[in-house]
Amino acid sequence: MDKLPISIVVTTRNSEKTIGQCLESVKNNNPAEIILVDGNSNDDTLEIARRYTSLIFSDEGREYNYAQQLGAEKAANDYIAFVDSDIVLPEGTLAKLLDELKALDCATMAATVLPISSTTYWERTTDWNARLLRKRRGVGGLQATIVLRDVVMNHKLDSSLKGASDLDFTIRMKEAGLKQGVSSVFVYHHHRTSFTAFFRQRFRYGWVAARYVRKYGPFHARFWPPLVTAYWTGICIVKGKPNYIPYFVVDGFAQSCGMAKGFYQLALEFIKRK
Repeated sequence: MDKLPISIVVTTRNSEKTIGQCLESVKNNNPAEIILVDGNSNDDTLEIARRYTSLIFSDEGREYNYAQQLGAEKAANDYIAFVDSDIVLPEGTLAKLLDELKALDCATMAATVLPISSTTYWERTTDWNARLLRKRRGVGGLQATIVLRDVVMNHKLDSSLKGASDLDFTIRMKEAGLKQGVSSVFVYHHHRTSFTAFFRQRFRYGWVAARYVRKYGPFHARFWPPLVTAYWTGICIVKGKPNYIPYFVVDGFAQSCGMAKGFYQLALEFIKRK
């Protein structure tokens, strides 16, 4: 079987628990190449990754967006698939996404992300939240997404955000008038399963949100955790899901703490530049 003309870009940092399953699923989708960009892992991530690819690079600790952009620049094909290290692709996923991207003349085509497990409160609520977000926004992120390589080269991922670039990238694609698609083809994701893991993730999101505020200005409600918590609390009440409200309260508190740290660090960076 001919290889798909797709370069897979996977970014990792201490991903030993999920990277083997991720890369096995990627390999079974028959891409032309698998590129892995690692963020100074100190566990067995790289040892596992070497079983699947020799195209391994380091982001030298320069964060997620830089790693994704580096992977895209190393790619040898016209299509790139960004795949998070905790994603599992069913067989045939990449071929279907590529066909849809071409048929609909899109610049990007994101898979629908489902939980690999829904046994905990945090997994179930994250899935419910993600489903509503996809329906409301009509665009996906970069967890499992095929993108034209030329688009990534012309609209580089912003490494100054130092974190998840999904929102920034989709905003800039929309501003550029590029069509973004969300497929009904699904992939599986390892959602955070515990309070501690969820809190740490959302704290990081808040830290990144401070940099979004610096870039786009303060007049975007989606960047401010208390406003987002209030919005989703209302949605929970309207949808008859009051048991999900604690999830959004924790989310808002964790992101607010992370944002406070983010603004503090931005202030220190500003002072040092002076």
